[in-house]
Amino acid sequence: MEFTIKVYPGHDGVTDQLQTLEIGDSLIIGDSWGAISYKGPGTFIAGGAGVTPFIAILKDLAHSGNLAGNKLLFANQRERDIILQVEFEQWLGKDFINILSDEHSSKFPHGTIDTNFIKKHTDDMDKYFYVCGPPGMMDSVMGDLSELNVPKNKIVTEDFS
Repeated sequence: MEFTIKVYPGHDGVTDQLQTLEIGDSLIIGDSWGAISYKGPGTFIAGGAGVTPFIAILKDLAHSGNLAGNKLLFANQRERDIILQVEFEQWLGKDFINILSDEHSSKFPHGTIDTNFIKKHTDDMDKYFYVCGPPGMMDSVMGDLSELNVPKNKIVTEDFS
């Protein structure tokens, strides 16, 4: 079993406490929440730790040689916030596209994922769109996809049932 955990110091939550664990400490894991299923090639749109449910999907596709037709648009505040940057670059190459909201960089565009960004980096609007991120980003991206006339049955988000 493998975990990818982004620690948010100062959030006074579970992830902040995880950084204090030492070898031999116990961790009790209960039910997980949220699941997202791969339905076919498309564009993965993630904000920060929202990339987490996509990691297993993209890793599995990479190992089975089935990444063709998939792309990851990944929004973060700063470059240092990009989770698994090296791995995503290896797996997706030019189909791993980042944007930074709080930091200007010569490597990545500055701003947020919006209608124009999606349109610029998506060559097939008939494929699936997988979306996960903070609530405000989710609302914004869902509105953008609606504006781009993406059918609701082509938008995949986490299922919390």
